[in-house]
Amino acid sequence: MPISRREFIEAAAGATSLLAAGGTFAQQQTTGSKSEVYVGKGDAAKMLPKILEKMGGISRFVKPGSRVMIKPNMSFPNPPEWATGTSPEAVFAMTKLCLEAGAKRVIICDNTIRDPEHCKEKTGIAAAIKDLKGAVLFIPKQDSMYIRKSDAKAKELREVDVVKEVYQCDTVISLPCAKSHSAGGVSLNVKGLMGLVKERGAFHREMEMHTAIAEQLYYIKPHLCIVDATRALLDNGPAGPGKVIDLNTFVAGTDPVAVDSYTVSLASWYGKTFDGKQVKHLKLAGELGFGNVESSMISEVTV
Repeated sequence: MPISRREFIEAAAGATSLLAAGGTFAQQQTTGSKSEVYVGKGDAAKMLPKILEKMGGISRFVKPGSRVMIKPNMSFPNPPEWATGTSPEAVFAMTKLCLEAGAKRVIICDNTIRDPEHCKEKTGIAAAIKDLKGAVLFIPKQDSMYIRKSDAKAKELREVDVVKEVYQCDTVISLPCAKSHSAGGVSLNVKGLMGLVKERGAFHREMEMHTAIAEQLYYIKPHLCIVDATRALLDNGPAGPGKVIDLNTFVAGTDPVAVDSYTVSLASWYGKTFDGKQVKHLKLAGELGFGNVESSMISEVTV
């Protein structure tokens, strides 16, 4: 069931009241430095190289002989036009850039919600990367593919099973699409990290979900975050179908909270515009010190 505008606002209000209580959240605020987000309009093949060049070059993130993970959205066996997954063009372009930079292996990884083979086919991602030597599509479904992690700082996500490959790669690139989410408000970089954990259902059943989503950043720290906002699913996410608009935009940076917060401002979700800080898990992630959520602390670099 799609989240209503009232529920979205109530979730934001809940985050505000929680943070106002102070405690651990207040003690871990980010420093005063702004976060840069790089924004460009155009197709993936042309725009992603330009964005990376503006950020200092792909070599800033990918070294010769390295192992790279790209984390797209591909959980649902839907066509790219539904905007429930990262576009195959974006996955292809980013994978190709990494290989051209000298990466020995590029692993495109997502723990899909629906049948893996159907997701590979229907999203178009398998076909997109099939001719790229050194690229592999990896959908981890076996227990042995995960490692248990814990962090004393976490209040909800005290333990979590994360894909082992996250810690075996030299670079982790988050490459989500831009879409609404019935429980999380929106699903971008931070929410999308749930595709690298084994049991996401526990977030809903056993924890305060928004806190747990934010606390994933204790365990998984992407080196580069790029939202594929060529299309945006404005309602009925994450699985769709819903209202889709063409934004023809990519938003990138090294701060996942800032990239997500900026992306929220690009569209009207559920028929209303919002600030990033009105998304509860982003507000919490900002207060935990994982990045900047306030628009005043985010600098846009136009590409």
